[in-house]
Amino acid sequence: MKIVPLTAALMALVLAPAVLAQPASKTSTASPTAAAFLAQFATEGTDSVSWAQFEAFRKQRYADTDRNHDGHVDAQEYVDEYLQRFDVRLADARAGHLRQTDTRFKALDRDKNGAISRAEYDAAGERTWAGYETSQNATQETAAASSRDPLKMPTSHTANGMLELYDRNKDGAVDREEFDAVRAASFAATDTDGNGSLSLAEYTSEFEGRLDQQRQRVRADAERQARVRFASLDKDADGRMTFAEYQLSGKRMFDRADSNGDGVVDAHDPEPVAGAHSANGNR
Repeated sequence: MKIVPLTAALMALVLAPAVLAQPASKTSTASPTAAAFLAQFATEGTDSVSWAQFEAFRKQRYADTDRNHDGHVDAQEYVDEYLQRFDVRLADARAGHLRQTDTRFKALDRDKNGAISRAEYDAAGERTWAGYETSQNATQETAAASSRDPLKMPTSHTANGMLELYDRNKDGAVDREEFDAVRAASFAATDTDGNGSLSLAEYTSEFEGRLDQQRQRVRADAERQARVRFASLDKDADGRMTFAEYQLSGKRMFDRADSNGDGVVDAHDPEPVAGAHSANGNR
């Protein structure tokens, strides 16, 4: 998430000398950890974040989270602020999945008549089954893409996705009989008018239903995790997080990205050694 305009403006006014003092660097050459940090916290048109900039951003976010302006952040304020940001990510992910659904429909509709026949649907199933063995060795690129998707919808392109979609008896494997049975049931459930083919509206509606169920599950998990994080950060367990408590996780996050310790996260920071820092990327 980019720094909101209000925060960016505040930082530009207060910290302009610090920004100008930073040497130019290229985000594209930053280590994965530094690049992820910059993608989330660098302002538009910049490729570095100093500790002073990041601290100013954290102070502004803390103030925004403190909705009742009592000088402390309670658990509900903390959770509400996080979910507000997370909902934006979920909405973006949902829109992306629906665009992909339209693309998939067009790919399955081989004769381009605006409907997926049972034969076209079964042909796609044959291709999926033929790639099952390959899918058991999901590439790192696929895994990384999945980790960036907050909805994490299962896909038949990975072994875990195949299990989630088709392993209905939960024995850790998918056999052909099980695969065919699940696909037949899915086609019948999607074909709501019973005409033996799937329209774009039917195909999209079925997927939207699964998307929204997944969103509810993912959002509930995110809320539980946010409450766990609050309890961890609220060191004196008084239910009121001070800025000092809040900033402990921010310092760990910054220090991990600023692996060369020069007080600036940029392309000069090498990938940190595993286990050298404990970071909390959610805050």
